[in-house]
Amino acid sequence: MSLRSAINAMCRDCICDPLDAGSAAQQIGCCVSTDCPLHSVRPITTTAIPVRLLDGYHIALEQLDTRARGLVKLDAVTSESGQIGHFQSIETIPEGELCSVTGNAEGEG
Repeated sequence: MSLRSAINAMCRDCICDPLDAGSAAQQIGCCVSTDCPLHSVRPITTTAIPVRLLDGYHIALEQLDTRARGLVKLDAVTSESGQIGHFQSIETIPEGELCSVTGNAEGEG
């Protein structure tokens, strides 16, 4: 495996969520983990990042690095229903289902 392939695979494994909105390229582009040693060499493609995707990720434009900031577009297209299923922010998940996301059973604290 080449170094580039290893970096690409690490980034996909770290940040990509097929149930979340946006493509894998958009999710990697929106990575704001600047303390990661691979952040400056993460794969950035020409896939546009819609502003509404940043809103969904709760990321401000200023948090993105220069490479990703150049991809942000007002009218860009994304998979709003995620790569597999419908995108839900944690705020929209019914409380009874939240335990499967947080790892706590309902009623446990």
